[in-house]
Amino acid sequence: MESSSVLLGSKGLIRKHEFVRVIIQCLYSFGYQKSALCLEAESGISYKSSDFKLLESQIFSGNWYGCIDTINGIKGLTDDVRVSTLFLVLKHCLLEYSNCGDDASALAMLRKEAPIFHFSKDKIHKLAYSIFTSKDMNLDYSNDNVIHELRKKLLRDLEKTLPPPTCLPDRRLEQLVETTVMAQIDSCMYHNFSGAVSIYEDHCCGRDQIPTETIQVHFIMLISLFVFSFH
Repeated sequence: MESSSVLLGSKGLIRKHEFVRVIIQCLYSFGYQKSALCLEAESGISYKSSDFKLLESQIFSGNWYGCIDTINGIKGLTDDVRVSTLFLVLKHCLLEYSNCGDDASALAMLRKEAPIFHFSKDKIHKLAYSIFTSKDMNLDYSNDNVIHELRKKLLRDLEKTLPPPTCLPDRRLEQLVETTVMAQIDSCMYHNFSGAVSIYEDHCCGRDQIPTETIQVHFIMLISLFVFSFH
């Protein structure tokens, strides 16, 4: 397992395990799954946190009570984030139970968990509306593939809701690089074009890239002279 105390960069501001983790995320997002798996194995660093791995296992197995316990056990979550995350899980759980005809389990879950979460009336209404409208979507909840895909969607929603270090922001490495590039462009005195710039070196436009002739003004003057010649 990679030590979390190893620092990178001349200033020692970058934690190596975080840097490797966002690289692994980037590889997965680009579709380089084998490379990502290889880097995870070689570095001992996983793209997914231990909490999220446990959540993933519990969701795919339909262990909803265990899933709720795991979310409640994640440290550092604000009350709003925790409630939002629990709401997503509870909503999905109730949808599955309801659409599979297991109303007894849905009611038992709702009675046990809803009062603990302190959901607002608005969230309760949204929950009821979601269950009601889902019955019109004609999804075959008896099909294991349908269930699996819906649970995968729940995991994607949780990834967007749970903050670091439990989950990483989407395309984190691209965000960091783009932020750096934008900062270089903003500080470039002679920058005068739009579009992609190379990341092979720090961006800096030279004075020679500034237009030496105001072509547009010259063109307008020529047109004006042409029109004036007819008067």
